[in-house]
Amino acid sequence: MIEAYNFYLGGYLPKVSPKTNVHDKRELKTKYKNIVSLNNTMPLAIVKLSNDTQAYALNVKEMSMELGETADQTLNGNRENQSENLKKMSDIYNDLLDESDAYGLANGKPSRPGGELRALVNRYREELTDAGFSIDEKGHLSIDDELTVEVPERFTFQLLEKSEQMSMNPMEYVEQKVYSYAHLYHNDIGTAYESSMYSGMLFNSYC
Repeated sequence: MIEAYNFYLGGYLPKVSPKTNVHDKRELKTKYKNIVSLNNTMPLAIVKLSNDTQAYALNVKEMSMELGETADQTLNGNRENQSENLKKMSDIYNDLLDESDAYGLANGKPSRPGGELRALVNRYREELTDAGFSIDEKGHLSIDDELTVEVPERFTFQLLEKSEQMSMNPMEYVEQKVYSYAHLYHNDIGTAYESSMYSGMLFNSYC
């Protein structure tokens, strides 16, 4: 974490506009609450912070910030730039998908967040095709005709939400081992290893 922080502090600048990524007091307060909530619900994990892992986490953060900014501009920006924003949104989405697939293949792990993005596309497949998008067998997006393409509003809103989540916690998508479960300070939740009729099925799958 220290190496990643120092790398980020030493000149790592996402390609996003300061106008859309500088927050006022209310937005910062909301962002802080979201981060605290995220930290409280996520387990503690041990991460092997190699150069590849560090670079991948930072790439996920940068690309998800770019994707979120473009999704927001698509929903709330000038309609004259609508086709350009949609094309940029699909390009960044495809690049993030490829980045995720490459990291997963190199580490022998499932593609993440690629799998989550593909699930989002599948959920809104009908809306995307009606709006003028094509979806190939690998889940990449392309635009059939930029002159007739429309904004798939439900998909774009969900993509914006997902991008916000990814940018807040890109370390979720790197190889890690769970060290301790969340909610350790609550007494009413119970132990993570409490016996139940499902314990054998749960632990046999990965232990």
